[in-house]
Amino acid sequence: GGTRVESVDMAGFVRGRRPRLGRRALALVIAGLCAAVVVGLVSTAFLAGKALTASTGSSASTPSFAGSRQPPTREASGVRLQSALAVVTRVTNTLGPWGTGCLVTLILTALGLNKVKVWLETPSRPYSADDASNSVRAEYDTWTREGVLEHYWGEHIHMGTYTPLKDQKGYNKNDWFVVSFLRATYGHLTGQYKDFIEAKLEFSKEMLAWSGATAPKKILDVGCGIGGTSRFLARSFPEAEIIGITLSPEQVARATELAKEAGLTNVKFQVTNALDMVFKDSTFDLVWGCESGEHMPDKKKYVEEMSRVLAPGGNLVVATWCERDPVPPFTPEERTTLKYVYEEWSHPYFISISKYGKLMEGTGLLESVTTDDWTEQTLPSWRHSVWVGVWSPWYWIKVSLKRPKAFLGFVRDAYCLERYHRAMRRGLLQYGMMKAKKNVA
Repeated sequence: GGTRVESVDMAGFVRGRRPRLGRRALALVIAGLCAAVVVGLVSTAFLAGKALTASTGSSASTPSFAGSRQPPTREASGVRLQSALAVVTRVTNTLGPWGTGCLVTLILTALGLNKVKVWLETPSRPYSADDASNSVRAEYDTWTREGVLEHYWGEHIHMGTYTPLKDQKGYNKNDWFVVSFLRATYGHLTGQYKDFIEAKLEFSKEMLAWSGATAPKKILDVGCGIGGTSRFLARSFPEAEIIGITLSPEQVARATELAKEAGLTNVKFQVTNALDMVFKDSTFDLVWGCESGEHMPDKKKYVEEMSRVLAPGGNLVVATWCERDPVPPFTPEERTTLKYVYEEWSHPYFISISKYGKLMEGTGLLESVTTDDWTEQTLPSWRHSVWVGVWSPWYWIKVSLKRPKAFLGFVRDAYCLERYHRAMRRGLLQYGMMKAKKNVA
C-alpha cells in the first residue's frame, strides 16, 4: 500500500526516500508528546489519590474492628480485610492525595510492566518447516509486502559493518540501552554516526574481499532476500550470471522488480529450497550465503548442498549468526536466552563457528577452510536497527494505522534486537564467517 518514492544513490542502488521533519520541529513534537504523557500521569495520580483518600478518610475516625468484640472464626477473612483497610487508611492519611496517587500509579505501573515483560519474553514465532505454513516464508512474505524492512534497512537485509569499532563515534558496546540511544542520537544529529544502509553495503564489499573470489562467471546467492547482495554482485561482475534463491515468493517478486528498475540483466531470482537445490553439481564459481544458515533446520545439508553445486576451484563464503562453543556447557539462563532468540524469529537452532568449519571439512569436497569471528565489527547493527525506527517513525506508524496488530510486532522486534545485542556482547552468540575453495581434483 502507499506510493513508494524512490531515489538512486551514488552507487546506483534504489532506496526509499524517508519523509523528514526539521530537527527543531522533531524536537518540539517529541517534547510535546512527553509533556502530554507527564501531565496525564500526574493528573491521574492526583485524582486517584484524592478519591482514595476521600473513600478511606471516614473510616479513619472509626474504631477498627479488631478493637471491638472478637469476631467469630467464620468471619476471619473479614477481619483480615478490615485490618488491610485500616493500613490503607493510615497510609493515605499520611501521604495525602498526591502521595497516595503516586503510590497507586507506581503499583499499577509495576504490575503492567511485569505483564508486558512476560509478553515480550514469550517467543511468538517458533520455527515451522511445514510446507503449507513454513514460518520463514510466511514472515518474509509479510515483511516484504509491508516494506518496513526495505524502508529502514535498504536493499541489504543483513547486518552492517562498523570497522574499525574502536574508531566508531556514537557507540559504546557497554552502554545501557537509554545511554546508548542518547549517545547515538547525538552522533546522528551531528553527522558523526555511520549511515545505517551504507554500513550494510560495506559489509557486502568486505565479505566479497574476504571470500577471495576474483572473476566468477556464475554466482549463487543462497537466501537472497530482496536481492540487494545479488545486485551488488551483478554490478561487481557485469560479465557474470547471478542467481538469487529464497523461499519467499514475495521476495522474488520484489527482487526482480528492483533489478529491472536498476537496468540489470545478468541477475535473476527464483523460489528454491536451499536444502534441496535444483542445480546440477559443480555449477557455480562463487556460492554466497549471507545470514541464511540461521533458518536452516539441517546445517549439515545446508553446507553439503552449497558444496555440491560449487565448481572445482570455486569459492564458498558464508556469514551467519552462531552460538558459542558449548564448552563449558550452557547455563540454564543461557539456554533460556537461546530458546528465545531461536523461537522469536523462526530459527530452528544455531551452531558454533567451529562446528561450521568441521561441517565444511567433513564434506570431503572443500579445502582451505577458514573461519573468523566478526562479532565486534557488526555489533552496533543490532541497536542501530532500533534507532533508525525511532529517528524516523513515520513509515512504521503508517503501517500500524493500516494494520494495528503490526505495531505489536514492531515492539517485539525492537525488544528482540536488544536481546540479540546483549547475547552477542556477552559472547553467547557470535557473528560467524566461513570460507573455503572446492577441490580441483
